[in-house]
Amino acid sequence: QGGDLDFFGRGAMVKPFEDTAFGMKVGDISNVVESEFGFHVIKLEAIKGGDKKPLEAVRAEIEDALRQQLATKKWAEAAEQFTNTVYEQSDSLQPAIDKLKLEKRSATVRRTPQPGTSGVLASAKLLDAVFGSDAIKNKRNTDAVEVGPNQLASARIVQHQPARTLPLTEVREAVRRQLVATQAEALARKEGEARLAQLKPDANGGHLGAAITVSRAQPDNQQRVALDAILAADARKLPAVVGVAVPGQGFLVARINKVLPRETKPEEDKALRGQYAQAWARAESDAYYQALTARFKVDKRVDPVAAAAAAS
Repeated sequence: QGGDLDFFGRGAMVKPFEDTAFGMKVGDISNVVESEFGFHVIKLEAIKGGDKKPLEAVRAEIEDALRQQLATKKWAEAAEQFTNTVYEQSDSLQPAIDKLKLEKRSATVRRTPQPGTSGVLASAKLLDAVFGSDAIKNKRNTDAVEVGPNQLASARIVQHQPARTLPLTEVREAVRRQLVATQAEALARKEGEARLAQLKPDANGGHLGAAITVSRAQPDNQQRVALDAILAADARKLPAVVGVAVPGQGFLVARINKVLPRETKPEEDKALRGQYAQAWARAESDAYYQALTARFKVDKRVDPVAAAAAAS
């Protein structure tokens, strides 16, 4: 929308941006505002609302805002404690676990996650830290790494095995399982494509099992690739039949019977507006960074041990 953020209320933007915007008059253009998402210049086009409401009408909203502020404050305090503890007592994760009553998990990981790996173990930032030179050589805690919204993690290597070529005796069973899985997926794809070809001339024909309702917010255990295919179907020509290969599961044939209107809740709409504004600010920040790197000479230095681990 060309940088137009539409109307937004307090709490939807980061504090430096919000404080500047709510201190302006219509038509004002701000100085450069720096936030965690980059640099911004704000022009205030219009103001609406702002009428005083009785306390009872806004009590729930105020209580919710206070709860969010308290939660944000507590999270910031806990995040600072966690970050400092794993760094200052880097020979063990136990002090941070005891202090903040955290859960410790153990896992075997590779530099490149296995297909299907999700969550913390699929975090590129965490894996970069785990395979860094200090973590490998000295078996120290990694720095606290942001692995998701309001989610930090630190890891410590207990045992490290450098990349090597395994003898056939060690991988024979894994190779057999991989071949069986690959052949099974190929057969499932062939059968699924044949089934799809049968249904396309008559989308109402045949039985495909019980109907389910899916959406981006509620995928009903459908993988992303399946959900993308279903939601990309032409809603003007229903019922519609789509087919897609789903890694690890075979071939999905789905019939789209109808498209339901999206149910919008005020609190969800407000949250989405906030997410959109943050995403837009992040995109502006990324664009600014790319412009700087394109304009000025940038020297990127790579940790040789981490690079070797990545290459292996």
